Amino acid sequence: MRLVLGLWLAFAPVAVSAQAQPEDETHRVDRQQTQDLNRSVQRSVAQRQAADAGKLARYRDANAAYERQRDEWRRRVAACERGDTSACDPY
Repeated sequence: MRLVLGLWLAFAPVAVSAQAQPEDETHRVDRQQTQDLNRSVQRSVAQRQAADAGKLARYRDANAAYERQRDEWRRRVAACERGDTSACDPY
């Protein structure tokens, strides 16, 4: 008997809350405002990402140029250490 009562008490709130409740005007307005705010934030994020895309591309280009210059410098240092005196001259 206790088991049946315990199971009923455990599942009764689920059964009651599972019933569809009509949406009142206050809830509908609140839901609409939340959706509007979410759309507004999504637009803001998309605009910021678009603006940052150019900055990110410039950073990647500058970083790639730096890496190429660093690799060239390392190649010249290695050549200088091997005895190639022409590689020892500064740029």
